[in-house]
Amino acid sequence: MLDKFSSTPDYAINKKDYLDDQIIENRDLRSPGYLKLAEKEISYRLKIVILFVLDTLALYLGWLVAFDHLNHRGQHLNLYFLQQDPAILSLFLTVLGFVIFLFSAYDLYRKGNKSRNLSNPIIAVFLAHIAVIPMVLRFYEPSVLYQLLMAGIITLSLVTVQRLTLNWTWSYVRQKYYPLKQRILLIGNPEELKSSKTLLESSEVYLIAGQLDLSKFHHDEALHHALDKINYKELDEVFICSWEAVKGAASLYWKLRTIGVNWRILPINIKLPARQAEIATIIGVPTIRFAQSAIVGIDFFSKRVFDILVSSLLLAIIGLPLLVIALLIKLDSPGAILYRQTRVGLKGNHFKICKFRTMVENASELQQKLEAQNEIQGGILFKIKDDPRITRIGKYLRRYSLDELPQLFNVLRGEMSLVGPRPLPVRDVAKFSQDHFFRQEVLPGITGLWQVSGRSDTGSDGVFDLDFEYIENWSLGLDFKILLQTVQVVFQAKGAY
Repeated sequence: MLDKFSSTPDYAINKKDYLDDQIIENRDLRSPGYLKLAEKEISYRLKIVILFVLDTLALYLGWLVAFDHLNHRGQHLNLYFLQQDPAILSLFLTVLGFVIFLFSAYDLYRKGNKSRNLSNPIIAVFLAHIAVIPMVLRFYEPSVLYQLLMAGIITLSLVTVQRLTLNWTWSYVRQKYYPLKQRILLIGNPEELKSSKTLLESSEVYLIAGQLDLSKFHHDEALHHALDKINYKELDEVFICSWEAVKGAASLYWKLRTIGVNWRILPINIKLPARQAEIATIIGVPTIRFAQSAIVGIDFFSKRVFDILVSSLLLAIIGLPLLVIALLIKLDSPGAILYRQTRVGLKGNHFKICKFRTMVENASELQQKLEAQNEIQGGILFKIKDDPRITRIGKYLRRYSLDELPQLFNVLRGEMSLVGPRPLPVRDVAKFSQDHFFRQEVLPGITGLWQVSGRSDTGSDGVFDLDFEYIENWSLGLDFKILLQTVQVVFQAKGAY
């Protein structure tokens, strides 16, 4: 319907050419047809209500199985079990409040790709159940803790299945029935139109119903004539991809304000960080505002809880292997088992990092003599292959990154995170340029994008680029992905020396 306007430069206002009811429509914004905008808003609110009910139901069923069925094996489920135990009801409502809060914090009840993310609801349910453990230990019987953990596991499964099913169903319906997609009109120059189509079509949310090529219009009146011929009741939104190329921007602005359809400017050629942002107006000038700091608030809380739980679990599992490694180090060469070095962490604060010793005792003094052999491009970081300071057992510990394991204690103390930019020695930080200090705005990590993207083979500039990419795109899902990739990279012993 709209594609006929994508190439014609000027539109003759010849009514006989546009008598089709699909084209000529009543332009009065008060006409019943424009109530579709309100209908869409109601539909969106209804979707939120449905998601809220389904999430609550999944939590309730998880608790029903864990708290009722496990206590009464072989009997029918008592759907009203919460009403019979006010203490458990209070605990359930507390967890439900945490779940809804975290779901909202992760934008799982909003439009867009975040609402279809599978890792965030899993993390939210996990954190909500973990958060009430202190309450359970203080006010409930020990058996309730076991039931709480079981409820969390069951709820995780139910929420995962529910979200997977909804995502698949919604994706199928969108692909099967075009009317359920957001029908949009693109306005811009050829290059921006092409890039915008590639971007928007990949989202599976938008259906490009038509486009207007600004290069075909020699004056703003021709563009306005074209806009007058469009049936906006068949559109959901208008995207302007080349606002700076619009002739008569002020008149176009008021034109779009009166068509009864939402419109937006898509700055396709502006490369911005992939972080959530908002539009803020300063004396009538729109600006794109980003959060002043990375990984703060609920993000930091979620990351910290995740670090503590995973680190505690790992230390409980690998306790005996750590003792074996310590014994081998002691037998291999004289010196301390653990190596402590001052590193620069969050906000430039210094702390002592813990590692298994992999070098001879006077390694720091020997480094000054080896500076000329530094193989890391850029000169900021220091590493050389076949380092003569490394001990026999140290060579294997470094190869499989086992020397980093004691840093789990740094994580528990809050000095480090499991995933983040590596904490560098004072010697390295002293060589930073001003652009490098951004990496000190987050907790340093045991592993990170550097380790899974090349490890020691990456130059200094590449390391900083990866650190910036991690900070700008952080999520708990990304942390989990990096941890899994770290295990794979470590076993391959790729790029480590």
